[in-house]
Amino acid sequence: MTTRPSDAPWADGPFALIPTPSQRIKDSHSYVHVASEMAYAHNTLLRGLNAILQQAPHVPDASTPATYNTKDVGDLLFYVRCWCEMVNHHHEVEETFIFPEFEKFSGQPGLMEDPRHQHSLFHDGMERLLAYATATKPDEYRWLGDGGMKQIIDSFSKPLTDHLYAEIEILLKFGHLDSDGLRKAWDKGEEIAKANGNLGLLYTVFPCVLGCADKTYEGGNEFPPLPWVMPYLVKYWFARGVGAWRFNPCDFFGQPRPLAFGPHTAKSL
Repeated sequence: MTTRPSDAPWADGPFALIPTPSQRIKDSHSYVHVASEMAYAHNTLLRGLNAILQQAPHVPDASTPATYNTKDVGDLLFYVRCWCEMVNHHHEVEETFIFPEFEKFSGQPGLMEDPRHQHSLFHDGMERLLAYATATKPDEYRWLGDGGMKQIIDSFSKPLTDHLYAEIEILLKFGHLDSDGLRKAWDKGEEIAKANGNLGLLYTVFPCVLGCADKTYEGGNEFPPLPWVMPYLVKYWFARGVGAWRFNPCDFFGQPRPLAFGPHTAKSL
């Protein structure tokens, strides 16, 4: 659990973060590495969701004109959109590159069918949230009420988080597979995925990934596996001047920080 040097809210709830398998399983087999890397990725998604759930209720909407701030709401909507794109990108990478590599290596078609099915359980809700965050004008935004953002998130957050937890347990059952082959399949899937990115992701997904990846978690880690220069490029170029990144629970260098909006804030920051 992240050390808390302040009483402000942190992004380790309401949905619990996933314990790192390598911290509790002492086995040199690569299934531990694969499960741990996937846990880092899934915790990144969970921190982003937690950051939204904890902060959005404290961003006043247009129904409270005395405290409403158009920029705060606009930044929140953009942040939610980027989080959706991050989640969708992760699952697209899994279904297009990672899962096929696992099934090809293992010689077991359908090995990853359960995770694929789980993706379908929250897909429609994610699409509704992405559409809401993209199309809603700041003065139309509502957190509570019928059709509000909370209602949309509540419609899929349990299937999503159940999946994020369950997939790690699936990977932890891969100890019967060849260790070297499994590691090669994982590494190949990652390399193919990296080669299939696009420039637009640097303005949306990458700042969200870097801002939700806690490199200090449970003793430290090097997730995401990006060149050392990337956080600098994101901070000083791709994310420069974008207020939405106030909502990130970490800085771009993987250091956790208290959430900007919460019970401790009476006005926009």
